[in-house]
Amino acid sequence: MNSRRRCREVSPEEPLPAEAGGRPTKCARRPDHKEVMATIENLMIKLSDYNSATVQGRIEDLSYYVTDTLHIYKWDILRTLVDCVEKYPMQCGAYATFVGLVNVQDYEFGSECLKCVTQQLVKALYEGEWLKAQSLVLLLADLVNTNVLTVGSMLQLLNSLVDVCEEEDASHRRRDFYAHLVLSSLPLVGRELYEKKETVLQTLLKRLQVYIKRERSPGEGTRLLRIFNNCDVPQLDYLELLWLQIKRLMHAKWIEKELLRPYAAFDENLSTALQHHLPPFQPPCHEDDSADYPHPWLVFRLFEANDFPPHMRMPDELDIGRHIIEAHIMETVRLHHLERKICAERLMAYCVAKPTRPMEHCIIEVLLGQMLQLPSSPLLTINYGALIIELCKLVPDKFPRIVAQAADMLYTQLEYMNPSSFDRFVNWFSHHLSNFRYQWNWQDWENSITLPEFHPTRQFVRELLKKCMRLSYHQHIVQLVPASYAPLLPASPDPNFKYIDGLLPGAKLAKHVLDAIRSKCAPELLGGLLEATTELDEGLKINVLMQSLLHLGCKSFTHIFSLLSKFQPVLKMLAHNDANQLAMLRALFEVWSNNEHVKLVVADKLLKMHIVSNHAVVAWVFNPSLKSELVKMYLWELLNLTVRYTKYHMRITEDNQSTDLNCLLLNIAQTCVKVLMDHRKSEQSSEVDYWFQWIQGRLLQLLFNYIDDVRKISSKLREIAFEAEEAKSLSNMINDYLNYIT
Repeated sequence: MNSRRRCREVSPEEPLPAEAGGRPTKCARRPDHKEVMATIENLMIKLSDYNSATVQGRIEDLSYYVTDTLHIYKWDILRTLVDCVEKYPMQCGAYATFVGLVNVQDYEFGSECLKCVTQQLVKALYEGEWLKAQSLVLLLADLVNTNVLTVGSMLQLLNSLVDVCEEEDASHRRRDFYAHLVLSSLPLVGRELYEKKETVLQTLLKRLQVYIKRERSPGEGTRLLRIFNNCDVPQLDYLELLWLQIKRLMHAKWIEKELLRPYAAFDENLSTALQHHLPPFQPPCHEDDSADYPHPWLVFRLFEANDFPPHMRMPDELDIGRHIIEAHIMETVRLHHLERKICAERLMAYCVAKPTRPMEHCIIEVLLGQMLQLPSSPLLTINYGALIIELCKLVPDKFPRIVAQAADMLYTQLEYMNPSSFDRFVNWFSHHLSNFRYQWNWQDWENSITLPEFHPTRQFVRELLKKCMRLSYHQHIVQLVPASYAPLLPASPDPNFKYIDGLLPGAKLAKHVLDAIRSKCAPELLGGLLEATTELDEGLKINVLMQSLLHLGCKSFTHIFSLLSKFQPVLKMLAHNDANQLAMLRALFEVWSNNEHVKLVVADKLLKMHIVSNHAVVAWVFNPSLKSELVKMYLWELLNLTVRYTKYHMRITEDNQSTDLNCLLLNIAQTCVKVLMDHRKSEQSSEVDYWFQWIQGRLLQLLFNYIDDVRKISSKLREIAFEAEEAKSLSNMINDYLNYIT
């Protein structure tokens, strides 16, 4: 702000000037601290715009405003700057330009800024704030471009970071993180380093090459992270891919065209500034290995060059421009995923800023890649689904077609898809279809009908239809799909009360139980009725009671839960051992044999009411009678709900809770491995064993969901892997998993 816009300062002792007529004039109120900082913060946030011309004007406005208030609000301004850089790391060029313009006017501000950023960098690295650390390194790289920081200082910083990659006793994840920190900054500052310190830059790159090509072995850690277990779909390790992109950039003399560089418009002004040196920097150590460094990940690719519109071209996989575009998209999703409309609008603004690129394809590829990412997606599946729906509504002439194209491409690779990604694909696409009246070219997927029973493509269509029915209703979906889909459609989800047949053992007791419940009897009376029936064994009485309760409550979950709650004392009295608890679950699965959703919800309710135990649920899920059901999603949902409830809600002491959770996870692993080994011994077919692949993949998915807890039983898991040597793929999977988490 220039002097003409400043508020006139008047001393409290100085009399107010008088207007004509003798009345004193009012001086404009000086804005307080909060108002000034709110204005500065608002101006800084606006620098994250994708329009270069707009950003240039905003940088000028901000630098003028800050120059007038710098002597009062310097440290608050620096704190706000660090916060904005953490949120918008891909806009570091704009923030560095702002610092550079202020540095031209106030040399001390540039020095204080570098001191603050360095301190915050050390703090972020020490406290495990990895995203913040990366953002600050990117800012320092761009401060070289704005003539605030010397090239020599930046190279010293980068060499200090590479030193960590050469620590022999450091973990692979620690060394990978620091290598990624350096590589990700080079697209921003590489040209400047190349022009002024080429020899030192080459030495730095050779050190990185030695680490990435010789000392690093990502294979065993990334095998489990492949969304597809075939080689047709590119799935490169994130660090190796970035290294290949940097090598291509180096051969192009460090010239790249995707980054926003607003400082180029102020080059004449910035070149007059005095530069600064960084204070000494030493990456912090974590001697107790307490820092949880980022895990490796694989970069997802779906579309090929011939999938894009003819007049548009996307930078190829080894072009650093691809990395930069994807980083912009991921930043937007990370910041705005809770506000889907704002997020969609921001993504479309980025599309407008890149008119020659097929940005819509890239956005869908990034969203689906994150959603299917292993071992888990950064956000909930519903976040990605809601955003994709919003994009389809915002640009209906482009996004729906691209989403359909992507879904078809994923469909063709289902045979090789990891079960965890498979489940997320089912959940996302069923939700997506439900928002567009389930309109789809179902005829295109009719080939799934003739495939083997447990083939992933056939399983996908079956699970997708069941999820669609859960979001709609049975008859609606039956009428929508072609008649040829009949073999994949589940039966009508109606209850099956077997004691309608009066000749069955227990039918007489069932009639008395139904009459008693309908007459609103007390739980004690019903318990007495069951105890008085001495001619039936306890298992049959439990079956009669459970079937009767579920039959009378079949109208809704509210009815079922009300009856279970009322007669909870009777159910608890009968559920005094594992066999009786299994009998209750068996009765549930008999009544609702055609409704997986009810089986899942009611079994979870019985667990939470402490009628059945968590170990009883595990025993029932792996019961031989459910072998064909074990490939289905709902049983593994039930297992995950059981583990989660044990971990977070069991009313026991903390120590006992931890012990019980460890025992439960170990029980699941042991039982599942035993079931797989028994299956392998009984099935000697030379054909692909899809059933075995499903159960093995689902076990891995569950173990990934509870990595921190599984670490406590890792030694036991190694013993299990050793005992499973006969099933080589199973043993290798467990060992690879243990190597990944440790």
